[in-house]
Amino acid sequence: MLTLLAIAFSPVIAVLVTVYLQNRKEERAHKLNLLGTLIGTRHNPTGDESIRALNLIDVVFHDAARVRELWHEYFEMLNNEGLNNPIGWTQRQRKNLEMITEMARVLGYGKAITHLDVDRIYYPVALSEQTRKNAALMDGFLKLFEKLGAGAPKPPDKPKPPDSQQ
Repeated sequence: MLTLLAIAFSPVIAVLVTVYLQNRKEERAHKLNLLGTLIGTRHNPTGDESIRALNLIDVVFHDAARVRELWHEYFEMLNNEGLNNPIGWTQRQRKNLEMITEMARVLGYGKAITHLDVDRIYYPVALSEQTRKNAALMDGFLKLFEKLGAGAPKPPDKPKPPDSQQ
């Protein structure tokens, strides 16, 4: 009788275990991808990739309370205009590094990746110079448009919230 039950349920159990392991693997891959994005773009915290990654933290790290707590603290700091000064930027950077380090800990890197590793950022002088030149070029174009009377391009209208559209 036990043999028949084992024969009957073995394939079902095998499928359930496989699905469970696959889901865990995918969750870890999403977490690693998000961590990789934040580490890879920490030289440009206001870039599109960084912002997208930050906006995914609550979903991807849904089961890591400390990561989410640090993210919420960092989010509050990002939206605090009183921190728009050198001291505030330093505080924000520290909180970001603390959050990234906690993500690495959650993923099992423990002491292998410390805040010192996360704080080490490679940003070539040539890239910094190119960014400065691009900003100056854009500024020049805006001044030219203003002189020509065209003004700066008007941003698109914000979409209305779903409940206000009728």
